[in-house]
Amino acid sequence: MLQLLFGFVFLAAVSQLVSLTGAQSECPLQLDPQRVVVRYGGSVAVNCNTSVLHKGMGWEASEGRVSMTKNQSLITWRVSNLREWDITTHCFINSNNSTQCQVDLPVTVYKTPDSVFISTVYHRGPMTEGQQYELQCDVHNVAPVQYLTVKWYKGQTLLNQTNFDDTIKTPVNKTVTLLIRPDRADDGAEYWCEAELDLGAEGPQPHPTNSAKPLNVEVYYKPKHSNSTETIIQDDKVMLDCTVKANPAPTYTWDHLKEKISSSVLKSSELSPGKYTCTATNTLGRDSKVFIVKSTGAQSECPLQLDPQRVVVRYGGSVAANCSTSVLHEGMGWEASEGRVSMTKNQSLITWRVSELREWDIKPFCYIYPIYSTQCQVDLPFTVYKTPDSVFISTVNHRGPMMEGQQYELQCDVHNVAPVQYLTVKWYKGQTLLHQTTFTDNIKTPENKTVTLLIRPDRADDGAQYWCAAELDLGAEGPQPYRTNSSNPLNVEVYYKPKHSSSTETIIQDDKVMLDCTVMANPAPTYTWDHLKEKSSSPVLNSSALSPGNYTCTATNTLGRDSKVFIVKSIGIRPTFWTVLTVFQLSIALIIVI
Repeated sequence: MLQLLFGFVFLAAVSQLVSLTGAQSECPLQLDPQRVVVRYGGSVAVNCNTSVLHKGMGWEASEGRVSMTKNQSLITWRVSNLREWDITTHCFINSNNSTQCQVDLPVTVYKTPDSVFISTVYHRGPMTEGQQYELQCDVHNVAPVQYLTVKWYKGQTLLNQTNFDDTIKTPVNKTVTLLIRPDRADDGAEYWCEAELDLGAEGPQPHPTNSAKPLNVEVYYKPKHSNSTETIIQDDKVMLDCTVKANPAPTYTWDHLKEKISSSVLKSSELSPGKYTCTATNTLGRDSKVFIVKSTGAQSECPLQLDPQRVVVRYGGSVAANCSTSVLHEGMGWEASEGRVSMTKNQSLITWRVSELREWDIKPFCYIYPIYSTQCQVDLPFTVYKTPDSVFISTVNHRGPMMEGQQYELQCDVHNVAPVQYLTVKWYKGQTLLHQTTFTDNIKTPENKTVTLLIRPDRADDGAQYWCAAELDLGAEGPQPYRTNSSNPLNVEVYYKPKHSSSTETIIQDDKVMLDCTVMANPAPTYTWDHLKEKSSSPVLNSSALSPGNYTCTATNTLGRDSKVFIVKSIGIRPTFWTVLTVFQLSIALIIVI
């Protein structure tokens, strides 16, 4: 009898111990896994178990319902061929004190696209350098689109990506566009797009991706030589090579030849000393190059040598060029619209000099009257340049923050620069070159130029600095490094909605462990929590102050919202020494009283 009594007392003590340690959750059910991601038409199985006595437990679901059973502590919800997109399911339990509770199972049903296709919008055939074109990516029959990212590539370089806010569960079609402005370096490039489903840690790894067949781009661009002049010393092995890259392929013409030749290469040993101009031409434009052929004896057709052979000078700057000869003559001099040098008979070297050059299209040349030949002259190629007064960047028809995913136009204004045929306007984001534009104008005097750039910023661009630079590449004879004027940077603020890196997180209770719902968003988000006894606007909660269970945090700003579920679990039954001592003392006291 005493043993039976002691048994009852011991059970009461254990019950008290459990009560003191608080090891029971709000609903004593554990799901494994806690979230399910399943392919449409695939199979799924989830266990629901408990460690407490009960009057019955089961699964409610629109597919695969499991009837209530009393004699089991583990039951499995199983569907072999899931065909419902918006399925809802939960495990429930009826406790011995006649209360019922349930735990919902988050289920995501997904489907990869039937096809991903890339095309050009309102265009067929080759593209022209510097013009803008629109590419289109069509993604067919994919779900759910809120987990879809469409990425654009050129070769292996990621150009842009687009996410979606739609909460539709069933398959949809999505179309995404990309604006490009190809240059000659893009001739033969491959553009392609890719549909990626990022279904979180519970989804398939790596993420399922479907790619379009690449779109091969042909770009038409005009000829452009790397330099405008080249000096050649005659030799059987030395060629005048005018070959230049262009699309369509260029045709070649030569000036100062006795016969017409369409070849891009001439043998120097078959030519007389002198200047030969080659012009490469296609449907988009033309570009010329001057070859100065000298004999091995260093005598040219006209016995004059210029030093330097080409001049590049800043407007208002000073310039000097020597003209020398090694032959007897009756006179030599310089003709120029500024700084003319009268003919002299008694010198073999004369200098053309201007201290402050104020003419844009000056054409100086040195001439000579050899005793045993006729008059001849050598032109001095001349470039007068001016760096821009200002370079300014702005947005077109927009002020204030930009919205993620929307398209905006930036404008770069270059004021009072010459000559523009040597000007390149470059666009940068931070230190990354985005695009560059060159000009074909052959106007010598200063001009204003305006260049635009289309951008589609994302959250990573918030705080980015865009800027443009005007660079004058005046060749080897020009200043080194190239003259560059840059705009002040344009600081871009991008508005974007909250988006957590994961939709669920399991937390084991501890004084130092927090439920951290903090997420990046602009404008800054506000936070709300479900399943709390008191409202809290803080993004962070201490796990030790909460009961075990599920807590949903929602971050919201003017652009949208995103939720994250925290599953809080207790650390288990860990009675302290004093708790055990108290229960033992209560037990002894009860025995004595009885």
